[in-house]
Amino acid sequence: MVKPGSKSRFFPETIAILVVLVLLPTGLNSQISFGVTTIRFDLKVKPGGQTTEIIQVRNNSPKPIRLKVYAENWYLAEDGTRNFVGNQPVSFSCRDWIKVNPFDFRLQPEDLKTVRFTVTVPSGTEPGGYHAAISFEQIPESPVSGINQVALSGKIVVAIYISVGKVQPEGTLEDLVFESSGSGQLIKLKLINSGRTHFRLKGQIQIRTEEGKELARVDIPDEPVLPDSQRWLSLRLKENLPPGRYEAEARLDIGRDELLGLIKEITVR
Repeated sequence: MVKPGSKSRFFPETIAILVVLVLLPTGLNSQISFGVTTIRFDLKVKPGGQTTEIIQVRNNSPKPIRLKVYAENWYLAEDGTRNFVGNQPVSFSCRDWIKVNPFDFRLQPEDLKTVRFTVTVPSGTEPGGYHAAISFEQIPESPVSGINQVALSGKIVVAIYISVGKVQPEGTLEDLVFESSGSGQLIKLKLINSGRTHFRLKGQIQIRTEEGKELARVDIPDEPVLPDSQRWLSLRLKENLPPGRYEAEARLDIGRDELLGLIKEITVR
């Protein structure tokens, strides 16, 4: 399994198009000149079963581009960073189940291309939640001979989640921590996924005075927690709390019948 700290690339899953920019020696970032839809697939497939889905790719640039498409592994660091590690093994990977077609092609300006990917789940696969990514990488333009140029490259990543069989999410809300610094105030949640399937977060944090008056409410974003892992979720308060003692209550829906809850006293100095 890949350990945190491995060399990798990352992206925020919450934005509409997932982008990784290659840092250039000149200090400039490349521009992504293409887009994809959809950016995330949540699929249910039985052991021995198969499903095929499509992703649309559009060239938004005035020039032809060439793209390569491939499945790769990724994992979440404890702080939520997505680390993309190619074919390095990770737990609960479904990379080897995915075949893409076409995997190398050119797109003319404003052209739209359909890329199909097929997921084949091996017979005998244990029930659980598995994940991988399909990466669209622009092949760099070749530098002109004799001129000091740097080739441009860009990458967009589509997250793939596969649920095999019926598995109940298993998770706990371990801790709630308040932090204050010059840049603002944070509520940090420690989450543990002790099960065999991923789950996504939904919920709120309420902050009340000692008398029970609500002062702030923070929505918990739609974030994944991968199986057999733990992570910290950092949430910034929109307005700083004045000095005092408060009660913070977090309630989370991870897909079980019951909610996860935690109440903790916090002090603002």
